[in-house]
This record gives sequence, structure tokens and C-alpha cells, in this order.
Amino acid sequence: MPAFHSWLKAPFLNLHRARQSLSETEHAEILAPLAATSPTARAIHTLRDSVFAGEKINRSEGRAAGHWALRTAGLETTVGHVSTLPSTAHQLINGMRDSQSQTKSIAAAIREGRICSSTGKRFQYVVHLGIGGSDLGPQLLVSALAEADNKAPCQPVFLSNLDYHGIDHQLAALDPTTTCVIVVSKSFRTQETMANAERLMQWMRAAGIERPESHYIGVTAATDHALAWGLTKDQILAFDESIGGRYSLWGPVSLVARIVLGNHVIDQFLEGGAAMDTHFLQTPLADNLPAVLAATDFYNLRTRRIPTLMVSAYDSRLSLLVPYLKQLWMESLGKHLDQTGRPIDGPACPILWGDIGTNAQHAFFQLLHQGAQGVAVELVGVVKPSHSETQRHQALLANLVAQAQALSTGQTQPDPSKTCWGGHPVNLMMIDALHPESLGALLALWEHRVLCLAAMTGVNPFDQWGVELGKSIARDAEKILGDSRDTDVQQLDAISHKVIDWIKGQNR
Repeated sequence: MPAFHSWLKAPFLNLHRARQSLSETEHAEILAPLAATSPTARAIHTLRDSVFAGEKINRSEGRAAGHWALRTAGLETTVGHVSTLPSTAHQLINGMRDSQSQTKSIAAAIREGRICSSTGKRFQYVVHLGIGGSDLGPQLLVSALAEADNKAPCQPVFLSNLDYHGIDHQLAALDPTTTCVIVVSKSFRTQETMANAERLMQWMRAAGIERPESHYIGVTAATDHALAWGLTKDQILAFDESIGGRYSLWGPVSLVARIVLGNHVIDQFLEGGAAMDTHFLQTPLADNLPAVLAATDFYNLRTRRIPTLMVSAYDSRLSLLVPYLKQLWMESLGKHLDQTGRPIDGPACPILWGDIGTNAQHAFFQLLHQGAQGVAVELVGVVKPSHSETQRHQALLANLVAQAQALSTGQTQPDPSKTCWGGHPVNLMMIDALHPESLGALLALWEHRVLCLAAMTGVNPFDQWGVELGKSIARDAEKILGDSRDTDVQQLDAISHKVIDWIKGQNR
């Protein structure tokens, strides 16, 4: 049976897991599925090796899962584990090199003023249009790594949903003559993204810009749709069909981050992700951070019956980490059928939620300390700050350590109303220092953690058909709300028709 270690280490990261249980026997039970001869270990190895071989493991869409290959394809140096991969993996990597190279070239040209607006001015603003993973990933990079390069030539603006209140508020502060627009949509038909692209085109035309389309760059897997929309071949960055939106920040989707932060910063981010790939591929499962975390998630969910996982990062630069992880986690693992179509015997993942520490302590931590809900906890800390205010950082880390203890052990008081129950299993994820490499390692770890949990439950973590249903119903609802004569609205039921009638009545 795998031995228990309080601390486990991977590139740039350290996991403290002593507070998962006070019992050595229970620690052994958590790790037992990772024993080399266990069915779970075989399932993890099989799925891992299939993904890194470039096989079409996403069966429902007949695609590979090639996000890991973006990391290697974007690096000029050879990554250690690549030599051990089969020829199919090398084909996947090589097919992505041109796109990664083109992305770097465009980013450098915009930063240096060699690509400029139709008016001849340097771009001062970069508006990134995307939604879901096409929005959250690049936003996280720019937010977390802003200190890595303080010579940003352009101000980034992120627009995602359809609410024009927010869009017009953002555009009011921009100059259309110095604005570059990046349209990120795998299909180049995503409703929210393409509607916003049209809105910005109108905004530019209203400002007297004769060729606003020349301010645009398209990032897509459907280059034919981008060409039909009006972009030229030189304005399109293509990415492979094997890249899902929530796994896409390693490639052209993060063009905005390369423009704002510089190619060298994002290359270092890729290096950190690739280092975690090597750890995942070459470290025995009992000491393998993604596998250990997934085994812990599975035990907390299925044996302890804890339905949620709360993540709180004690570093304001990681304020967008939880929004990013929520999508990666629940869009990947929000399934109840395995890859053969059979129901699985329980939830495939806990619900992931959380907020930044210490803000969260003054919000929902009250529920954790004295509520009746079972919650697994993961606190993320940074050992070395990027500033010189040592005492401030020590106070922040003191809160992290204190909350880990309080949530785990609790405290009994003579006055029952003051008693804190404890009993929450707690992980501490300590980052050596927050820099591009460590962020890359952290996000790649979470991708591999998803893969391991998918192997344990049998689900396909690379499709998201549940997202499509609401989209298709919305198309029918929009027809009726717009008084369309199109009568093909079979997906709307009677209740939806009545709600729409009420809305239309309020607007008369």
C-alpha cells in the first residue's frame, strides 16, 4: 500500500495533506487506489497514455485531446518527456508549431508597432472577445502575471456576454482608432462572441474608420467561417479541433496575453506546464500530485459523501483562479454517464466553488466553521511574495495556516453558539513563488487532476454536450422574442411560450 507523506513536491509546487485525516489507516485508504496493480491505477495509466499518444480519446466527437501538445509546440527547447512519446504524438505537436509561431509573430509585431491600425496609429487597446474558456483563461494569465512585465504596450479589455450595458460602458473609455479586436471562437459562430464582434464593427464605423475589419484578428478552428465573415488569411490564427475551449489558454487563444505581457512571459508559462507534464508522466502515482489529489477528491466525494470542494487562494493575483477552475472542473466532469453510455455509480466530481482569501474568511467561512454542510477545502498560498513588505505577507500566510487548522480541528467552547465543529479535510497547495512557470505548473496540474478523476469514474472529460441544449433552445426563444415568422420553434415548451408572452407584454 502506498506510504503516506505529509508533503509531496512537484515542479514549483508543494502539497501538504496531513489534514486530510488524523488516521494513518484512512490516509492509506485514500491512496490505496494508486497502488501499481490496482484497477484504478491501470485506468489512469491507460487514459493518460492515450491522451499523450494523440489518440482520439474524445469518443463522442471523434477527436484527440491535444491541449498538452500546445505547450510543447510553443517551446523552442525540447521537453524531456517528448522523446518517449509515440509518432502519433509527434504528429500532433508538429501540426501545432506553425500556429504557435504565427501567434508569437503577431504579438511581437503589435507590441513593436509593426502591425498598427488602419489610421497608421499604434494600437493602445486590445479588446478580447470570447466566452467561457476562451475568455477565462487569457484573463487569468493577464491578471496573475501582470507584474511579470510592466512595459505593456496595450491595455487589455475583455468582453464576453451579450449584455450591452457592460459593453457600451467599456467602449466609452476606448479610442476606436487605436483599438485591436481579437475574436476567439472555435466555430466562429459562438452567439455571444460574434454578436459582440458585429457591435464593435458598428462602433468603429460610427467613428469614421473606413476599414474596421483590418483591426480584427480571428482565432478559430473554423478558418472557412472566419474568411466568410470578412477576415483575410493573414488575420486568422488557427488552432486544432482537438483543443477544447477550457483547455485552450496554452495557444493562440491567449494572443492577448502575449501582446500585453510579452512572448517571453507566456513561453515561461508553457515551460511550467510542460514541467508538470513530465512530472505527471514519469512520477509513480503514489507521489504524483495530480493522481494523489484526484484520489483524495474521489475519497472525499464517494466515501465521506462530501459534495463540494472549496478553493481559496491567498494571493490577490489569483483572484480569477476559482472562476477559471470552476469551468475546467465542472464542464469536464459534470457527467453521469461513462464513455460507453452506462450510468456511473455516483457523482463524477464535487461542486467546485470559492473565493480569494482573506476576503472569503469574512464571507462564507462562517458557514464552513459552524454550518452543517460537509465541505472539502483546498487553500492555495505563495511562499515568497513579489514585494518587500515581509510582515504583510507573513500576516497573510498566518491566516492561511490558521484557517487550515481551524477548519480541520475546530474548537469546543462552553457556550455552544461559539463552538466551531472542524472536521473538514484540508489540502494546502503552496506555490514557491508566483511567476509564469509556477502558474503554468499549477494549471497543468489541475488539467491532469481532471484526467485522473475522469479515469476513476469513466467519464469523457473532453466534451460538453450539456452546454449545447440551452444554446439551441435559446435560438428558438430569440425567434419568438423578435417576432420572427419562423415557426420552427419545436424546442420551446408551453411554459417558455407563456414566459415569452409575458415579457413581450411588459415591453408594449
